[in-house]
Amino acid sequence: MNKSFSKNVLTLMTGTGIAQAIPIAIIPILTRMFSPEDFGLLALYAACVSILGVVATGRYEIAIMLPKDDEDARLLLQLSMLVALFFSLLISIPISIWNAQIAHFLGNEDIAVWLYLVPVSVLFTGIYQALTYWNNRQKKFINTAVSRVNQSLFQGFAQTSLGFLQVSGGLICGQFVGIVSGSIYLLKKDRNYKSLIRKSKINSIQKQGIKYHKFPTYGVLGALCDAGAVQMPVILLTKFYSNSVTGMFSLTFRVLNMPTSIISSAIAQVLFQKVVEISQTEPEKLNLYIIKMFLLLFIIYLPAVPVLFIWGESLFSIVFGNEWSQAGVYAGYLVIAVAVRFAVSPLSAVLGLEQNIKMGVLWQVLYLCTISVTLYFSSSLSIEEFLIAFVVHEVVLYLIYLFLILKGTKEIAKC
Repeated sequence: MNKSFSKNVLTLMTGTGIAQAIPIAIIPILTRMFSPEDFGLLALYAACVSILGVVATGRYEIAIMLPKDDEDARLLLQLSMLVALFFSLLISIPISIWNAQIAHFLGNEDIAVWLYLVPVSVLFTGIYQALTYWNNRQKKFINTAVSRVNQSLFQGFAQTSLGFLQVSGGLICGQFVGIVSGSIYLLKKDRNYKSLIRKSKINSIQKQGIKYHKFPTYGVLGALCDAGAVQMPVILLTKFYSNSVTGMFSLTFRVLNMPTSIISSAIAQVLFQKVVEISQTEPEKLNLYIIKMFLLLFIIYLPAVPVLFIWGESLFSIVFGNEWSQAGVYAGYLVIAVAVRFAVSPLSAVLGLEQNIKMGVLWQVLYLCTISVTLYFSSSLSIEEFLIAFVVHEVVLYLIYLFLILKGTKEIAKC
């Protein structure tokens, strides 16, 4: 790893670290203000936004990194925002017409009123994703880092304030405030932000859309499968168990992923730029580079597994309150799945390149099918058995993912 890569990772890690430290610090406060049922409602809402948000831009935001000319990249940024706007307007139609039916299908009637907020949240999620890739292209990693801190500050302040005032849905409102503030910050921070949204000839934008058509053609399905698979446990837990169980599961998974995100998400974003660079200059070295990164990430997380497996229940009870002791039991199982994801997920940048998009989609479809079948047939079991089935599935599928990533590096070397 060269100095530039290390510096960029450190910048994003610092920003992500501070951004993650804020919610980590306030979670023990929020768990005493809101019930597991409230966290279950937030989890379901966040699942809806996450699934729809990843495809809001048509995946054109990823293509922003690729053009040699900044003007072409700016056109892709504009295209991403326009697609996000159109998509948000499109999904608002069924939500407005079949609001109650959708809430009933999801298994939580309380989500009905909050579904109206989903299209706006999806719009700002798409804008934030596009602006993040734009800043990464410009190597303005400090902007991305500060935007995350800004987002966490606004979200944390809103959630604790609304919790103190005992406002129903305070967790959801706070999350919405966070994503809006992050998007506005990135938009205004760029000195040329007005040029990002200035009028461009529609045929110029259309030309870029056609040139990078593989991203919506293959990337949307893959991203939808990926997000759907990630959120599948929350959706099925809400459907077949209780809101309380969903809340405990979501909080546990969130807490376990927070520390890892400080390193994992920072490396993933900088790694994408690094993978593009190596694939264009020294593609034969990419395979060894990915193996080293996998081993490094695996070693970093390994010590957490026995600690949480043995003392998880006690730790959660002390930190979050006695009402959340069962979540500590969940943590003992889920930490294994998180460890595997942590070591493999950041490396998926290899499958984000044009040569390997189909391979990435193949795994995502496989993952969605297997996680859906596994968890659906496990839904009649006890929650502990459900979690064991989930963990076994994660280990097997992410090892397959690693194999495909390494195969992808060889495909790049052939080009």
